[in-house]
Amino acid sequence: MSYKQEEINFTAWANGGAALGRLADGRVVFANGVLPGEKALVRYADKESRFISAEVVKLIERSPMRIEPRCPMHGKCALCCMQNLEYPDQLHAKREILIDHLTRIAGLKDAEKFIQPMIPSPSEWNYARSLLLGLNAEGIFCVPDRSGNPVQLEVYCPITAECINDTLASFTFEPESGIDELEFRADDADGIQLILRGAADKPENEMENDTEISVVYQGPESSWVMAGVSTLAQTAAGVKICASDTGSFLKNPGILTGLSEQISELLPDLDDAFLLDINCGTGFWSRWFGERCRAVSALMADERECEDFVYNLDELENVSLYIGDVPEILSGLPVPPNELVLIEGGTMGLHESAIAAVCAREPKKVLCLYEDPAILARDLKRLTAAGRQVRAIFPFDTAPQTSAFGAFVVL
Repeated sequence: MSYKQEEINFTAWANGGAALGRLADGRVVFANGVLPGEKALVRYADKESRFISAEVVKLIERSPMRIEPRCPMHGKCALCCMQNLEYPDQLHAKREILIDHLTRIAGLKDAEKFIQPMIPSPSEWNYARSLLLGLNAEGIFCVPDRSGNPVQLEVYCPITAECINDTLASFTFEPESGIDELEFRADDADGIQLILRGAADKPENEMENDTEISVVYQGPESSWVMAGVSTLAQTAAGVKICASDTGSFLKNPGILTGLSEQISELLPDLDDAFLLDINCGTGFWSRWFGERCRAVSALMADERECEDFVYNLDELENVSLYIGDVPEILSGLPVPPNELVLIEGGTMGLHESAIAAVCAREPKKVLCLYEDPAILARDLKRLTAAGRQVRAIFPFDTAPQTSAFGAFVVL
C-alpha cells in the first residue's frame, strides 16, 4: 500500500482523544498526539475512505495549551493521551467531545444548554486503584500502544496508586509462563490483589509469594486462589462494596463522592421513590439508593456478579434482585407509583428492546449512568425517540490524563 503526506490544520476533538481535521479534498482525518488548534504534517494510507486515520510526522504549529507530559511513556502507551494538557483543559476537551456526540449521534438540539460543569476527579494523579498489564513472551510487563501492540512498561505508572506501583517489582515471570494478562487491584487499606489470566483452566505452575499480596488465577471457566483472598473491599461516597476477582472494580472510587452529592441535590425527596436499577453490577448504586428509597428492584442480565451483589446488599430488606432477560423481567414487574429507572449503561449500553420496555413503563424519571459518550448518545437517541426528554447532563471525570469520562443524565 502506498502512503501520502499532507499538512493539516486540526480543529476539534474526536472520541478517544484524537484530533480532527480535513484533507485538502475535504475528507475527515483523525490523528493522535496532536491538539485542536495545531498544524501538523501527517502520513496516511492512500485509499478510498471517507474517514482517514493518520500519524503525525512533524508538528508545525503548536497550541499554547500544550504542556510537557509527566510520563516518559506518553505517546508510546495508549492510555494517557491527554497528559499534554493542563487538567482544566482536559475537562474542557472532554466536554467538547460530549457535546459533539450528543449533537451528531443523539440529534440533541442545543446540547450545550443541558450539560452542567464537569465534576472533576479529586485526584489528578495516582488515583487509579487498578492497573491492567499484558505479559509478553519474555515475561515482561507491557501496556498497549494505539494499535493494540504491546510496549514494555519502562517506568511506574503516574496515574496508578503508589501502593500498586510499589508492588510491580515484587513479581517476575519466566518466559512462556502461560500468563497473558495481569491486573493489580488495591483495596481501602492498600492491600494488593494480583489477578493472573491465562488460557489454561488452572495455573500451570506453582508460584512462590513471600509477600502479603493476594494472588488469583483466572482461567476460561473458573478462578483459583493461589494466595490470600479472592475479594477486596472498597469504600466510595460512604458506601462499602466488596468485589470478587471476577466482579467490577472501581478504578477511581473518589469520583463517586462528587457524583453522589450531585444526585442528592437533584433528587432530594427519595423516601417514597421506587428505584428500578438495570445492570446493577456488584450493587454500589443499588445500595446507595436502597439506603434512601422505599424499595429497589435490581436487574442483572447474567449471573457472574450475582454473588457479589447478594453479599453487598444482603442486609437491606428493601432490595430485590432479578436475573435474566431485561425486557422479559420488566414485562412481569408491576409499575409502582413514583418509579425511577436507573440505567447503568457502562461502556456497552442497553439493548434497543430493553429501552423500549423501560419507556413503556412511563417512569417518573429515567436516570442514565454511562462511561462512553458514543454509547450514551446512541441510547439517548432511542430514549428521546420514545418520548423521553433530556432535563440535565452531568459529566464526571473518571480518569484524568486519559480521554475516558462518564456522564449522568436525567430524563
